[in-house]
Amino acid sequence: MLTSIVLLLVMGIVLLCSPFIRDYFIEQRIASAQQLFLTHSLHDHANTASIIDSTAIERPTFLEVMQEALQQNDLPIAGALSIPDVQLTLPIINGLTNEHLLAGAATLTDQQPMGSGNYVLFGHHLSKQTLLFGPLLHVKPSMNIYITNKTEIYQYTVFETNIISEHDTQYLLPTDEPSITLFTCDTSKPTTERFMVRAKLISKTTYEEGKEFFN
Repeated sequence: MLTSIVLLLVMGIVLLCSPFIRDYFIEQRIASAQQLFLTHSLHDHANTASIIDSTAIERPTFLEVMQEALQQNDLPIAGALSIPDVQLTLPIINGLTNEHLLAGAATLTDQQPMGSGNYVLFGHHLSKQTLLFGPLLHVKPSMNIYITNKTEIYQYTVFETNIISEHDTQYLLPTDEPSITLFTCDTSKPTTERFMVRAKLISKTTYEEGKEFFN
């Protein structure tokens, strides 16, 4: 009887603390991916993970986060993203998978080229508003977005923010003009809406000229 009571108490504590434990392990995964970006040369990666449809993105469960934390698989780092005005800096990971969304911003497609066409990134919006793409909801027109592949830095200026349906795929299509489109859920709760940020390319510099944006 005593054993059962203790077990129930432990289970209750774990359930109560699970959001904080989940966020901690996500923060550790982001830090690990950021360290990979800062200390390793970036090369073309053959992404072996299963790329998901953008409408299939769901909030990560506690068990999914713990499973990913235990596996600690190497990630195909494609670069980094920085939005200084909202204090958002994240690694960019090649390919839209549930695993990659737990460690940074994930590209819509495998081997998505920077600086040309429509560069599309997705990120999670969780209850901790500073985690992953939570700060994206504070982005406003005229703010700058920077991405890099550690060779060039591409600077974009935001011209549109909007809330759209997850089924509105027109903003995923290629564009003639170089642009970037960022998506996250409009709320940390289950939703079918997406907060979208669109920006146009305005300049390109070498990584050495502006790498402080990504530290």
